Amino acid sequence: MVDCRNLLGIFIRNKYRLNRSVLSLIQTEGSIEKRGTTMKYYLQHGLWLGWALFIFIPISPVGATEIPEVEALFQESLQSDDFEKNKSNLEKIIDLAPDSAYGHFSKGWFWAQEENYPMAVEEYQIALQIRPQFGEARNNLASAYFHLGNWSESVREYEEVLRQYPEWSETHLNLGSAYYMAGRPFASVQAWEKALDLNPEIFIAHYYLGLIFDKLGRKAEARLHYKQFLAADKDKEEFSDYIEHASQRQTDLWVEQAHDQT
Repeated sequence: MVDCRNLLGIFIRNKYRLNRSVLSLIQTEGSIEKRGTTMKYYLQHGLWLGWALFIFIPISPVGATEIPEVEALFQESLQSDDFEKNKSNLEKIIDLAPDSAYGHFSKGWFWAQEENYPMAVEEYQIALQIRPQFGEARNNLASAYFHLGNWSESVREYEEVLRQYPEWSETHLNLGSAYYMAGRPFASVQAWEKALDLNPEIFIAHYYLGLIFDKLGRKAEARLHYKQFLAADKDKEEFSDYIEHASQRQTDLWVEQAHDQT
């Protein structure tokens, strides 16, 4: 049986989507990552395997204004597919406005690339002191806490993000992973189901739900979600491990259910 701890998680690191999504099959303890192709995926914290496509909704500055050039660089990074250019944009932001909310966000992102999550936490916290409604910074803060194993702090910050931006489907996905690691499986189910309600394209949520229902002994529901995950349009090479596991468990559960009925 695949260790759920290593299959549930966050996706932050090289892909913090400036807003809330991520892609990368990098597995760290308690997390899954999948490198994305746009800065949206690279910058977020998001925590999820975000391949969901949705329109980014710019946040409204609260309590702080940015230099126009800095604002332009930040917004450009949200829309661009060029990772190196976007990385360069963040470096420029640090040079131009190191003490701004975007400057501290950018420094936090680079610390996260180095897996120095304590320093990333400090930078994101400063960004939030400057701009309390900076959802991307709070999302990344929650992810940094997740990587540090601070599940309760991760849950708290994800919940706060969703109080401000309840439509962020990937944050619901990430919150579900934090709930799971905090020992709250039923809250995980609710969060992952909400993510799917908001964005049916987040097919990894079906895999997660299959895992947790499997763990809870709810075989019919586990089979259903494994089936929906397997039916989703995805990169078979990148998701080969997930596909293999879901296929095997779907077969095993079918046999177990048949045996239970005899």
